Parts: sequence; C-alpha cells; structure tokens
Amino acid sequence: MRNINPTLTLFCGLPGSGKTRIAKQLEQSTGAVRLCTDDWLADIDADLFDEELRELMQQKLYDLAQELLSKHVDVILEDGLWSKPERDEKLAMARKLNAFVSIHVFDLSPEEQWRRLEHRNQNLQHGHVPITREQLDSYFPMLQAPTADELKQFDEVHLYDDHKSLQIINQP
Repeated sequence: MRNINPTLTLFCGLPGSGKTRIAKQLEQSTGAVRLCTDDWLADIDADLFDEELRELMQQKLYDLAQELLSKHVDVILEDGLWSKPERDEKLAMARKLNAFVSIHVFDLSPEEQWRRLEHRNQNLQHGHVPITREQLDSYFPMLQAPTADELKQFDEVHLYDDHKSLQIINQP
C-alpha cells in the first residue's frame, strides 16, 4: 500500500558510488521527480566544480523539492549529502511537511569506490565529469558517514557496501 504522505528520497555517498543509477531506477519505478544538481549544472554548461554556482543551484533545487513535497509530489534529491548538517537540514524540512523520508547510504571501500569511478570515467553520462584518484582520495576525509543513531531518524534506510545492499524499515 502506498504511503499517503509524500516521499523524500535522499542519498549519502561519494561520486561513482551508485547514486545516479539507484535514483534513475527509483524515478522510473515510482514516478517521483528526480532533482540532481550535477544534471542541472550540466544543462546550463556550467563548471560542475564551481562551488559558488553549485551552492546556488543546490539551494534552488532544495527550495523546489520543498515546494513539490508541499504539493504531495514525491521527490528524489540526488545529491551526495556528505555532511550530517546537510542531512539534518533535509530531514527537518521533510518532517515539517509530514513527508516519509528514505535514505540510501553508500559505504564502499576506497578500492571499490575507485573501481566504480574508473568505470564511470570511461562511460561518462550527462552531468558527470572525470574524477581522478587524487580527487577521490581527497573526498574521503570530508564524508561524514551517518551513525546508527542518525539512521534511526529516517523512515526507511538502504545500506550499500562493496557487494550487497540491505533495506531497513524503521518502525515508530
């Protein structure tokens, strides 16, 4: 049975972890609106590494997500959400709108992360840019992985490691 409240789907993971693949699958299977900062920046031929423009675009997309949720439209927010404050902000916004909140967390080893990123670098799609091993290595210290206590705040959690996925439904 479908949840009567709108659903916000979030992601936590580094580039190449599988966020886009899962987000596109969900978009197709659920009809939710997928909002992806990288895609929107690519649509206007912007530099995906322009941090000032990225922050502006993210804020516009977060505002759009909030508007869509307020109209009971399901939203897939395809950003990496590397920091706890980012995730807390999105969760608080969704809770104010009585949204069901799902999060997909990608906890990959550096070796698996690089293997996937190398594959992506060879098959670049719209909204993707090549990322070097050095860039990837610089991202790991910036990623604040969610704790078990943080994950308890979400209605649904999907965890991915190098080889498998696990779905957890949190019950009130």
